[in-house]
Amino acid sequence: MLQRGLAARMLLAGAVVVVLAVLAGIAVWATQRDVLDARERRDGLGRAAQTESRLLTAYVDEQTGLRGYLLSGDPGFLAPYDRSAAAVPELTDQLRSLWSDLDAPPALVEDLDAAHDAWAEHAADQIDRAVSDGVESASTVALVERGRERFDRIRSAERDLDAWVMAEQSRVAAQLADLQARLAALVVATLVALVLVAGTGCLVLWRAVGRPLGRLASATRAVADGDLSAPLPADGAPEVRTLAADVGAMRDRLTADLHGTQQALDALDQRGPVVAALRAALEPTGDAVDGICVAGRLDPAEGVLAGDWFDTVTLPDGRLGVVVGDVAGHGPESAVFALRLKHGLRTAIRTGLTPGDALGAVCAQLADDPPGRFATAFVAVADPTTGTVEHANAGHPSGLVFRGGELRSELATTGPLLSSIVLGRTWRTERCAWGSGDVLVVHTDGVTEARDAAGTEFGVDGIVASVGATGSDDARRMVDGVAAASMRFGGSGRRSDDHTVVCLQRTAG
Repeated sequence: MLQRGLAARMLLAGAVVVVLAVLAGIAVWATQRDVLDARERRDGLGRAAQTESRLLTAYVDEQTGLRGYLLSGDPGFLAPYDRSAAAVPELTDQLRSLWSDLDAPPALVEDLDAAHDAWAEHAADQIDRAVSDGVESASTVALVERGRERFDRIRSAERDLDAWVMAEQSRVAAQLADLQARLAALVVATLVALVLVAGTGCLVLWRAVGRPLGRLASATRAVADGDLSAPLPADGAPEVRTLAADVGAMRDRLTADLHGTQQALDALDQRGPVVAALRAALEPTGDAVDGICVAGRLDPAEGVLAGDWFDTVTLPDGRLGVVVGDVAGHGPESAVFALRLKHGLRTAIRTGLTPGDALGAVCAQLADDPPGRFATAFVAVADPTTGTVEHANAGHPSGLVFRGGELRSELATTGPLLSSIVLGRTWRTERCAWGSGDVLVVHTDGVTEARDAAGTEFGVDGIVASVGATGSDDARRMVDGVAAASMRFGGSGRRSDDHTVVCLQRTAG
Protein backbone atom coordinates (compact mmCIF):
# COMPACT_ATOMS: atom_id res chain seq x y z
CA MET A 1 0.00 0.00 0.00
CA LEU A 2 1.12 3.55 -0.66
CA GLN A 3 1.18 4.56 2.99
CA ARG A 4 3.74 1.81 3.66
CA GLY A 5 5.76 2.17 0.49
CA LEU A 6 8.99 3.91 -0.29
CA ALA A 7 7.16 6.57 -2.29
CA ALA A 8 5.18 7.64 0.79
CA ARG A 9 8.33 7.70 2.90
CA MET A 10 10.17 9.76 0.33
CA LEU A 11 7.19 12.10 0.09
CA LEU A 12 7.14 12.52 3.86
CA ALA A 13 10.91 13.05 3.98
CA GLY A 14 10.65 15.59 1.18
CA ALA A 15 7.92 17.44 3.05
CA VAL A 16 10.07 17.51 6.20
CA VAL A 17 13.03 18.83 4.22
CA VAL A 18 10.86 21.52 2.64
CA VAL A 19 9.48 22.58 6.03
CA LEU A 20 12.97 22.69 7.56
CA ALA A 21 14.28 24.64 4.59
CA VAL A 22 11.40 27.14 4.85
CA LEU A 23 11.92 27.59 8.61
CA ALA A 24 15.67 27.98 8.14
CA GLY A 25 15.06 30.46 5.36
CA ILE A 26 12.70 32.49 7.54
CA ALA A 27 15.20 32.51 10.40
CA VAL A 28 18.05 33.55 8.11
CA TRP A 29 15.89 36.24 6.48
CA ALA A 30 14.79 37.65 9.85
CA THR A 31 18.37 37.68 11.17
CA GLN A 32 19.65 39.29 7.99
CA ARG A 33 16.96 41.95 8.29
CA ASP A 34 18.05 42.65 11.90
CA VAL A 35 21.66 42.87 10.69
CA LEU A 36 20.67 45.42 8.06
CA ASP A 37 18.72 47.44 10.66
CA ALA A 38 21.69 47.40 13.04
CA ARG A 39 24.04 48.51 10.28
CA GLU A 40 21.68 51.31 9.33
CA ARG A 41 21.54 52.50 12.98
CA ARG A 42 25.34 52.28 13.22
CA ASP A 43 25.67 54.45 10.12
CA GLY A 44 23.11 56.90 11.53
CA LEU A 45 25.06 57.17 14.74
CA GLY A 46 28.21 57.83 12.74
CA ARG A 47 26.52 60.65 10.83
CA ALA A 48 25.19 62.11 14.11
CA ALA A 49 28.69 61.99 15.65
CA GLN A 50 30.15 63.77 12.60
CA THR A 51 27.47 66.49 12.74
CA GLU A 52 28.04 66.92 16.48
CA SER A 53 31.79 67.31 15.86
CA ARG A 54 31.18 69.96 13.19
CA LEU A 55 28.78 71.77 15.51
CA LEU A 56 31.34 71.79 18.35
CA THR A 57 33.96 73.15 15.96
CA ALA A 58 31.57 75.96 15.04
CA TYR A 59 31.04 76.74 18.75
CA VAL A 60 34.79 76.91 19.31
CA ASP A 61 35.27 79.14 16.25
CA GLU A 62 32.62 81.51 17.63
CA GLN A 63 34.34 81.70 21.00
CA THR A 64 37.80 82.15 19.46
CA GLY A 65 36.63 84.97 17.18
CA LEU A 66 34.90 86.77 20.03
CA ARG A 67 37.96 86.45 22.28
CA GLY A 68 40.29 87.82 19.62
CA TYR A 69 38.05 90.79 19.05
CA LEU A 70 37.78 91.61 22.75
CA LEU A 71 41.56 91.39 23.23
CA SER A 72 42.58 93.39 20.17
CA GLY A 73 39.58 95.50 19.36
CA ASP A 74 40.11 94.57 15.69
CA PRO A 75 36.71 93.82 14.01
CA GLY A 76 38.54 91.49 11.60
CA PHE A 77 38.68 88.89 14.37
CA LEU A 78 34.85 88.64 14.21
CA ALA A 79 34.94 86.96 10.76
CA PRO A 80 35.17 83.38 12.20
CA TYR A 81 32.51 84.33 14.71
CA ASP A 82 30.10 85.49 11.98
CA ARG A 83 30.71 82.42 9.74
CA SER A 84 30.17 79.99 12.60
CA ALA A 85 27.12 81.89 13.87
CA ALA A 86 25.58 81.51 10.38
CA ALA A 87 26.41 77.77 10.19
CA VAL A 88 25.24 76.79 13.68
CA PRO A 89 21.44 76.89 13.01
CA GLU A 90 21.77 74.62 9.95
CA LEU A 91 24.04 72.18 11.77
CA THR A 92 21.68 72.14 14.74
CA ASP A 93 18.71 71.34 12.48
CA GLN A 94 20.70 68.49 10.85
CA LEU A 95 21.60 67.09 14.27
CA ARG A 96 18.00 67.38 15.44
CA SER A 97 16.79 65.45 12.30
CA LEU A 98 19.39 62.70 12.75
CA TRP A 99 18.53 62.53 16.44
CA SER A 100 14.86 62.05 15.58
CA ASP A 101 15.69 59.24 13.09
CA LEU A 102 17.70 57.51 15.82
CA ASP A 103 14.80 57.86 18.27
CA ALA A 104 17.36 59.36 20.70
CA PRO A 105 16.49 61.45 23.81
CA PRO A 106 15.55 64.86 22.34
CA ALA A 107 16.49 66.68 25.59
CA LEU A 108 20.20 66.21 24.84
CA VAL A 109 20.01 68.24 21.64
CA GLU A 110 17.64 70.79 23.12
CA ASP A 111 19.90 71.30 26.15
CA LEU A 112 22.87 71.85 23.87
CA ASP A 113 20.94 74.31 21.71
CA ALA A 114 19.66 76.17 24.77
CA ALA A 115 23.17 76.44 26.24
CA HIS A 116 24.44 77.83 22.95
CA ASP A 117 21.58 80.31 22.72
CA ALA A 118 22.44 81.59 26.24
CA TRP A 119 26.12 81.97 25.35
CA ALA A 120 25.30 83.59 22.00
CA GLU A 121 23.05 86.13 23.73
CA HIS A 122 25.88 87.07 26.15
CA ALA A 123 28.39 87.23 23.26
CA ALA A 124 26.10 89.58 21.32
CA ASP A 125 25.78 91.83 24.39
CA GLN A 126 29.59 91.98 24.73
CA ILE A 127 29.98 92.91 21.07
CA ASP A 128 27.38 95.67 21.44
CA ARG A 129 29.20 97.08 24.53
CA ALA A 130 32.53 97.00 22.70
CA VAL A 131 31.07 98.86 19.73
CA SER A 132 29.35 101.54 21.85
CA ASP A 133 31.66 101.96 24.90
CA GLY A 134 34.93 100.33 23.82
CA VAL A 135 36.42 96.89 24.27
CA GLU A 136 37.49 97.70 27.85
CA SER A 137 33.87 98.00 28.98
CA ALA A 138 33.03 94.64 27.33
CA SER A 139 36.09 92.86 28.81
CA THR A 140 35.46 93.29 32.51
CA VAL A 141 36.20 90.38 34.78
CA ALA A 142 32.52 89.83 35.51
CA LEU A 143 31.51 89.73 31.87
CA VAL A 144 34.39 87.43 30.86
CA GLU A 145 33.64 85.08 33.76
CA ARG A 146 29.96 84.98 32.86
CA GLY A 147 30.82 84.11 29.23
CA ARG A 148 33.19 81.34 30.35
CA GLU A 149 30.48 79.83 32.58
CA ARG A 150 27.96 79.82 29.74
CA PHE A 151 30.44 78.25 27.29
CA ASP A 152 31.26 75.60 29.92
CA ARG A 153 27.54 74.73 29.91
CA ILE A 154 27.82 74.20 26.12
CA ARG A 155 30.74 71.84 26.62
CA SER A 156 28.90 70.00 29.40
CA ALA A 157 25.81 69.53 27.20
CA GLU A 158 28.03 68.42 24.31
CA ARG A 159 29.80 65.86 26.55
CA ASP A 160 26.42 64.43 27.62
CA LEU A 161 25.33 64.12 23.99
CA ASP A 162 28.67 62.60 22.95
CA ALA A 163 28.55 60.12 25.82
CA TRP A 164 25.10 58.93 24.70
CA VAL A 165 26.31 58.52 21.10
CA MET A 166 29.38 56.53 22.16
CA ALA A 167 27.34 54.30 24.46
CA GLU A 168 24.80 53.65 21.72
CA GLN A 169 27.54 52.92 19.19
CA SER A 170 29.05 50.36 21.58
CA ARG A 171 25.66 48.75 22.11
CA VAL A 172 24.92 48.59 18.37
CA ALA A 173 28.39 47.18 17.65
CA ALA A 174 27.83 44.42 20.19
CA GLN A 175 24.35 43.73 18.77
CA LEU A 176 25.72 43.60 15.22
CA ALA A 177 28.45 41.16 16.22
CA ASP A 178 25.89 38.96 17.95
CA LEU A 179 23.58 39.04 14.90
CA GLN A 180 26.40 38.19 12.52
CA ALA A 181 27.46 35.30 14.73
CA ARG A 182 23.85 34.10 14.85
CA LEU A 183 23.57 34.38 11.06
CA ALA A 184 26.75 32.34 10.56
CA ALA A 185 25.49 29.76 13.04
CA LEU A 186 22.16 29.50 11.19
CA VAL A 187 23.89 28.99 7.83
CA VAL A 188 26.22 26.35 9.28
CA ALA A 189 23.33 24.61 11.05
CA THR A 190 21.28 24.60 7.86
CA LEU A 191 24.16 23.11 5.85
CA VAL A 192 24.81 20.49 8.53
CA ALA A 193 21.10 19.61 8.61
CA LEU A 194 20.99 19.27 4.83
CA VAL A 195 24.09 17.07 4.85
CA LEU A 196 22.61 14.89 7.59
CA VAL A 197 19.27 14.62 5.75
CA ALA A 198 21.03 13.82 2.47
CA GLY A 199 23.26 11.24 4.15
CA THR A 200 20.32 9.65 5.93
CA GLY A 201 18.34 9.60 2.70
CA CYS A 202 21.19 7.94 0.83
CA LEU A 203 21.57 5.35 3.58
CA VAL A 204 17.83 4.62 3.58
CA LEU A 205 17.77 4.35 -0.22
CA TRP A 206 20.76 2.03 -0.21
CA ARG A 207 19.26 -0.25 2.44
CA ALA A 208 15.70 -0.14 1.09
CA VAL A 209 16.41 -0.03 -2.66
CA GLY A 210 20.05 -0.26 -3.69
CA ARG A 211 21.09 -3.38 -1.81
CA PRO A 212 17.82 -5.31 -2.46
CA LEU A 213 17.95 -4.37 -6.15
CA GLY A 214 21.54 -5.60 -6.34
CA ARG A 215 20.51 -8.96 -4.90
CA LEU A 216 17.52 -9.16 -7.21
CA ALA A 217 19.73 -8.25 -10.20
CA SER A 218 22.16 -11.05 -9.35
CA ALA A 219 19.31 -13.55 -9.06
CA THR A 220 17.78 -12.27 -12.32
CA ARG A 221 21.08 -12.74 -14.13
CA ALA A 222 21.16 -16.32 -12.84
CA VAL A 223 17.68 -16.85 -14.32
CA ALA A 224 18.81 -15.27 -17.59
CA ASP A 225 21.76 -17.68 -17.66
CA GLY A 226 19.34 -20.59 -17.56
CA ASP A 227 18.92 -21.32 -13.84
CA LEU A 228 15.12 -21.05 -13.72
CA SER A 229 15.08 -22.38 -10.17
CA ALA A 230 17.29 -19.63 -8.76
CA PRO A 231 15.70 -18.02 -5.64
CA LEU A 232 14.54 -14.44 -6.06
CA PRO A 233 15.07 -12.41 -2.85
CA ALA A 234 12.04 -10.32 -1.88
CA ASP A 235 13.28 -7.82 0.70
CA GLY A 236 13.67 -4.06 0.91
CA ALA A 237 11.02 -1.46 0.11
CA PRO A 238 7.50 -2.60 -0.88
CA GLU A 239 8.13 -1.44 -4.45
CA VAL A 240 11.23 -3.63 -4.66
CA ARG A 241 9.32 -6.59 -3.23
CA THR A 242 6.60 -6.01 -5.84
CA LEU A 243 9.26 -5.95 -8.56
CA ALA A 244 10.70 -9.23 -7.24
CA ALA A 245 7.23 -10.77 -7.35
CA ASP A 246 6.76 -9.57 -10.95
CA VAL A 247 10.14 -11.02 -11.96
CA GLY A 248 9.16 -14.27 -10.29
CA ALA A 249 5.87 -14.32 -12.24
CA MET A 250 7.78 -13.69 -15.47
CA ARG A 251 10.16 -16.56 -14.62
CA ASP A 252 7.18 -18.84 -13.96
CA ARG A 253 5.65 -17.83 -17.29
CA LEU A 254 8.92 -18.57 -19.09
CA THR A 255 9.12 -21.95 -17.40
CA ALA A 256 5.55 -22.75 -18.37
CA ASP A 257 6.18 -21.76 -22.00
CA LEU A 258 9.49 -23.58 -22.23
CA HIS A 259 7.96 -26.82 -23.50
CA GLY A 260 6.02 -25.11 -26.27
CA THR A 261 9.07 -23.12 -27.27
CA GLN A 262 11.14 -26.26 -27.50
CA GLN A 263 8.54 -27.81 -29.79
CA ALA A 264 8.60 -24.73 -32.01
CA LEU A 265 12.40 -24.84 -32.15
CA ASP A 266 12.31 -28.48 -33.16
CA ALA A 267 9.91 -27.63 -36.00
CA LEU A 268 12.13 -24.79 -37.16
CA ASP A 269 15.15 -27.08 -37.16
CA GLN A 270 13.41 -29.28 -39.70
CA ARG A 271 12.62 -26.32 -42.02
CA GLY A 272 15.68 -24.25 -41.25
CA PRO A 273 17.63 -24.72 -44.50
CA VAL A 274 14.64 -23.84 -46.69
CA VAL A 275 13.79 -20.76 -44.62
CA ALA A 276 17.39 -19.58 -44.68
CA ALA A 277 17.65 -20.05 -48.44
CA LEU A 278 14.43 -18.10 -49.13
CA ARG A 279 15.45 -15.34 -46.80
CA ALA A 280 18.88 -15.02 -48.42
CA ALA A 281 17.34 -15.00 -51.91
CA LEU A 282 14.96 -12.15 -50.95
CA GLU A 283 17.74 -9.96 -49.54
CA PRO A 284 18.51 -6.90 -51.69
CA THR A 285 21.58 -7.27 -53.91
CA GLY A 286 22.95 -3.88 -52.83
CA ASP A 287 23.64 -2.60 -56.37
CA ALA A 288 24.63 1.11 -56.37
CA VAL A 289 25.81 3.84 -58.74
CA ASP A 290 27.64 7.12 -58.26
CA GLY A 291 25.35 10.03 -57.50
CA ILE A 292 22.67 8.00 -55.69
CA CYS A 293 22.59 7.00 -52.04
CA VAL A 294 20.29 4.05 -51.30
CA ALA A 295 19.00 3.06 -47.86
CA GLY A 296 16.26 0.60 -46.96
CA ARG A 297 14.94 -1.70 -44.25
CA LEU A 298 12.35 -4.46 -44.05
CA ASP A 299 10.70 -5.44 -40.75
CA PRO A 300 8.63 -8.63 -41.17
CA ALA A 301 5.30 -9.00 -39.40
CA GLU A 302 5.81 -12.71 -38.60
CA GLY A 303 9.07 -14.66 -38.35
CA VAL A 304 11.70 -14.16 -41.05
CA LEU A 305 9.70 -14.83 -44.25
CA ALA A 306 8.05 -11.59 -45.27
CA GLY A 307 5.73 -10.78 -48.13
CA ASP A 308 7.57 -7.49 -48.76
CA TRP A 309 10.83 -7.17 -50.65
CA PHE A 310 12.97 -4.50 -52.32
CA ASP A 311 15.97 -4.56 -54.62
CA THR A 312 18.21 -2.33 -56.72
CA VAL A 313 19.54 -2.95 -60.26
CA THR A 314 22.58 -1.27 -61.80
CA LEU A 315 22.14 -0.41 -65.51
CA PRO A 316 25.08 -0.14 -67.95
CA ASP A 317 24.46 3.55 -68.69
CA GLY A 318 24.91 4.61 -65.03
CA ARG A 319 21.25 4.58 -64.06
CA LEU A 320 19.85 2.70 -61.06
CA GLY A 321 16.64 0.69 -61.01
CA VAL A 322 14.71 0.15 -57.79
CA VAL A 323 11.85 -2.25 -57.10
CA VAL A 324 9.66 -2.36 -54.00
CA GLY A 325 6.98 -5.06 -53.81
CA ASP A 326 4.32 -6.32 -51.42
CA VAL A 327 2.86 -9.82 -51.83
CA ALA A 328 -0.45 -10.61 -50.14
CA GLY A 329 0.08 -12.90 -47.15
CA HIS A 330 3.16 -14.22 -45.32
CA GLY A 331 5.07 -17.45 -45.02
CA PRO A 332 6.83 -19.75 -47.49
CA GLU A 333 4.28 -19.52 -50.34
CA SER A 334 4.27 -15.73 -50.26
CA ALA A 335 8.05 -15.70 -50.07
CA VAL A 336 8.37 -17.94 -53.16
CA PHE A 337 5.91 -15.71 -55.07
CA ALA A 338 7.88 -12.62 -54.00
CA LEU A 339 11.11 -14.26 -55.14
CA ARG A 340 9.62 -14.93 -58.61
CA LEU A 341 8.49 -11.31 -58.93
CA LYS A 342 11.82 -9.99 -57.70
CA HIS A 343 13.90 -11.90 -60.23
CA GLY A 344 11.40 -11.28 -63.03
CA LEU A 345 11.38 -7.50 -62.54
CA ARG A 346 15.14 -7.39 -62.04
CA THR A 347 15.70 -9.22 -65.34
CA ALA A 348 13.17 -7.05 -67.20
CA ILE A 349 14.76 -3.80 -66.03
CA ARG A 350 18.27 -5.01 -66.79
CA THR A 351 17.25 -5.83 -70.41
CA GLY A 352 16.31 -2.17 -70.89
CA LEU A 353 12.52 -2.28 -70.53
CA THR A 354 10.80 0.78 -69.11
CA PRO A 355 9.24 0.39 -65.63
CA GLY A 356 5.74 0.01 -67.11
CA ASP A 357 6.84 -2.56 -69.73
CA ALA A 358 8.76 -4.47 -67.06
CA LEU A 359 5.55 -4.81 -65.00
CA GLY A 360 3.67 -6.02 -68.09
CA ALA A 361 6.36 -8.61 -68.90
CA VAL A 362 6.31 -10.03 -65.36
CA CYS A 363 2.50 -10.08 -65.20
CA ALA A 364 2.45 -12.19 -68.38
CA GLN A 365 4.34 -14.89 -66.45
CA LEU A 366 1.55 -15.22 -63.87
CA ALA A 367 -0.98 -16.91 -66.15
CA ASP A 368 -0.87 -20.19 -64.22
CA ASP A 369 -1.11 -18.62 -60.76
CA PRO A 370 -4.42 -18.78 -58.85
CA PRO A 371 -6.55 -15.58 -59.04
CA GLY A 372 -6.28 -15.04 -55.29
CA ARG A 373 -2.52 -14.54 -55.44
CA PHE A 374 -1.55 -10.93 -56.13
CA ALA A 375 1.04 -8.29 -55.32
CA THR A 376 1.68 -4.56 -55.60
CA ALA A 377 4.94 -3.14 -56.91
CA PHE A 378 6.65 0.19 -57.44
CA VAL A 379 9.33 0.20 -60.16
CA ALA A 380 11.57 3.20 -60.89
CA VAL A 381 14.73 3.95 -62.87
CA ALA A 382 16.68 6.92 -61.51
CA ASP A 383 19.19 8.85 -63.65
CA PRO A 384 21.61 10.91 -61.54
CA THR A 385 23.03 12.59 -64.65
CA THR A 386 19.80 14.06 -66.06
CA GLY A 387 18.08 14.38 -62.67
CA THR A 388 14.97 12.39 -63.69
CA VAL A 389 13.08 9.36 -62.38
CA GLU A 390 11.01 7.09 -64.66
CA HIS A 391 8.46 5.15 -62.64
CA ALA A 392 5.46 2.85 -62.85
CA ASN A 393 3.17 1.92 -59.97
CA ALA A 394 1.18 -1.36 -59.90
CA GLY A 395 -1.40 -0.63 -57.20
CA HIS A 396 1.34 0.26 -54.72
CA PRO A 397 1.33 3.20 -52.26
CA SER A 398 2.53 6.40 -53.91
CA GLY A 399 6.24 7.16 -53.97
CA LEU A 400 7.07 10.42 -52.16
CA VAL A 401 9.68 12.93 -53.33
CA PHE A 402 11.09 15.20 -50.59
CA ARG A 403 13.24 18.28 -50.89
CA GLY A 404 14.68 19.92 -47.78
CA GLY A 405 12.51 17.74 -45.55
CA GLU A 406 9.28 18.88 -47.25
CA LEU A 407 7.04 16.79 -49.53
CA ARG A 408 7.38 18.01 -53.14
CA SER A 409 5.41 15.44 -55.17
CA GLU A 410 3.69 12.04 -55.02
CA LEU A 411 4.21 9.29 -57.64
CA ALA A 412 0.77 7.67 -57.69
CA THR A 413 -0.58 4.45 -59.24
CA THR A 414 -0.15 4.05 -63.03
CA GLY A 415 -1.90 0.70 -63.41
CA PRO A 416 -3.50 -2.27 -61.61
CA LEU A 417 -1.81 -4.60 -59.14
CA LEU A 418 0.03 -7.72 -60.37
CA SER A 419 -2.18 -10.81 -60.68
CA SER A 420 -3.24 -13.46 -63.18
CA ILE A 421 -6.67 -11.77 -63.43
CA VAL A 422 -5.20 -8.65 -65.14
CA LEU A 423 -3.37 -10.42 -67.99
CA GLY A 424 -3.08 -8.16 -71.02
CA ARG A 425 -3.29 -4.93 -69.04
CA THR A 426 -0.57 -2.30 -69.38
CA TRP A 427 1.17 0.04 -66.97
CA ARG A 428 1.94 3.64 -67.77
CA THR A 429 5.52 4.88 -67.35
CA GLU A 430 5.80 8.45 -66.06
CA ARG A 431 8.75 10.73 -65.52
CA CYS A 432 9.43 13.31 -62.81
CA ALA A 433 12.25 15.73 -62.01
CA TRP A 434 14.75 14.69 -59.32
CA GLY A 435 17.01 17.53 -58.23
CA SER A 436 20.26 17.40 -56.30
CA GLY A 437 19.54 16.44 -52.68
CA ASP A 438 16.00 15.23 -53.47
CA VAL A 439 14.96 12.03 -51.71
CA LEU A 440 12.54 9.45 -53.16
CA VAL A 441 10.77 7.54 -50.36
CA VAL A 442 8.99 4.28 -51.29
CA HIS A 443 7.14 2.25 -48.67
CA THR A 444 4.66 -0.59 -48.34
CA ASP A 445 1.15 -0.23 -46.93
CA GLY A 446 2.20 -1.78 -43.62
CA VAL A 447 3.90 1.51 -42.75
CA THR A 448 0.96 3.82 -43.41
CA GLU A 449 -1.71 1.40 -42.15
CA ALA A 450 -0.20 1.09 -38.66
CA ARG A 451 -2.94 2.04 -36.18
CA ASP A 452 -2.84 3.45 -32.68
CA ALA A 453 -5.10 2.40 -29.81
CA ALA A 454 -7.88 4.69 -31.10
CA GLY A 455 -7.79 3.07 -34.56
CA THR A 456 -6.21 6.07 -36.31
CA GLU A 457 -3.83 5.24 -39.19
CA PHE A 458 -0.25 6.49 -39.33
CA GLY A 459 -0.85 7.54 -42.94
CA VAL A 460 1.19 9.61 -45.36
CA ASP A 461 0.97 12.51 -42.92
CA GLY A 462 2.90 10.39 -40.42
CA ILE A 463 5.66 9.78 -42.98
CA VAL A 464 5.85 13.47 -43.83
CA ALA A 465 6.06 14.38 -40.15
CA SER A 466 8.73 11.73 -39.53
CA VAL A 467 10.87 12.94 -42.43
CA GLY A 468 10.58 16.51 -41.16
CA ALA A 469 11.48 15.40 -37.65
CA THR A 470 14.80 13.85 -38.78
CA GLY A 471 16.17 17.35 -39.30
CA SER A 472 18.28 16.35 -42.32
CA ASP A 473 18.10 14.97 -45.87
CA ASP A 474 20.18 11.91 -45.00
CA ALA A 475 18.50 8.87 -46.61
CA ARG A 476 19.62 6.45 -43.90
CA ARG A 477 18.26 8.65 -41.13
CA MET A 478 14.99 9.04 -43.00
CA VAL A 479 14.59 5.26 -43.30
CA ASP A 480 15.21 4.67 -39.61
CA GLY A 481 13.09 7.66 -38.56
CA VAL A 482 10.03 6.65 -40.63
CA ALA A 483 10.25 2.99 -39.58
CA ALA A 484 10.64 3.81 -35.90
CA ALA A 485 7.83 6.38 -35.92
CA SER A 486 5.42 3.95 -37.60
CA MET A 487 6.25 1.16 -35.14
CA ARG A 488 5.88 3.48 -32.14
CA PHE A 489 2.57 4.72 -33.52
CA GLY A 490 1.28 1.15 -33.82
CA GLY A 491 2.23 0.29 -30.23
CA SER A 492 3.92 -2.78 -28.87
CA GLY A 493 1.29 -5.26 -30.05
CA ARG A 494 1.83 -7.85 -32.75
CA ARG A 495 2.01 -6.32 -36.25
CA SER A 496 -0.29 -7.73 -38.90
CA ASP A 497 1.74 -6.56 -41.90
CA ASP A 498 5.35 -6.12 -42.98
CA HIS A 499 7.00 -2.69 -42.76
CA THR A 500 9.30 -1.70 -45.63
CA VAL A 501 10.85 1.71 -46.27
CA VAL A 502 13.32 2.52 -49.07
CA CYS A 503 14.96 5.93 -49.73
CA LEU A 504 16.94 7.04 -52.78
CA GLN A 505 18.82 10.32 -52.49
CA ARG A 506 20.46 12.11 -55.39
CA THR A 507 23.90 13.21 -54.20
CA ALA A 508 26.71 15.31 -55.63
CA GLY A 509 28.55 12.27 -56.97
